[in-house]
Amino acid sequence: MTPSSNWIPWVARARNGDMAAFERLYHATRPRLHHAVVHMVGSSEEAREIVQKAYVKAWERLADLQEDAAFAGWVRRIAVNLVRDFWRSKKPEDEIAGDDEEGALMDGSPDPSEIVEGRIEAERLRAAILELPLVFREAVVLHYLDGSPVDEVARTLEVPRGTVLSRLARARTRLRLQLAPSREVAP
Repeated sequence: MTPSSNWIPWVARARNGDMAAFERLYHATRPRLHHAVVHMVGSSEEAREIVQKAYVKAWERLADLQEDAAFAGWVRRIAVNLVRDFWRSKKPEDEIAGDDEEGALMDGSPDPSEIVEGRIEAERLRAAILELPLVFREAVVLHYLDGSPVDEVARTLEVPRGTVLSRLARARTRLRLQLAPSREVAP
């Protein structure tokens, strides 16, 4: 959530109680946050609820924000904490201790079977990401799907940069294993 000169001035106004300014901040930053949260929880409805709660908390705690340009990252951090609460209420803690035919279509359109295969692969990847322990899922979603640099992910998750890199590497390994074609042995 890169700061945009269009919305940063609204932070100070919102801080002074201007609900219309906060609403502009919400509309400017919500789509990207919602996208990231959907990938963390796997449900658009759950994500919508979590994002809504994040903005309510942000409004209530706006005075705690130290730097206007940090608004989007600050709200993302609130949302990540709410995602963690969501998963704690759904299942026990993650098992990681303290860690982290060529020419057929002349118009250039893709073959429908390729589209279907692509969608199937995308769904497999989405499902595999949801199977990752939360500490890995958070890093993958924020870095690869949300496009945040590693240093920003580290600040959002409040962990060292090296921890984020380790979690990303371990998540890639797990995803490769989950998505590898199963090798069936012939009788």
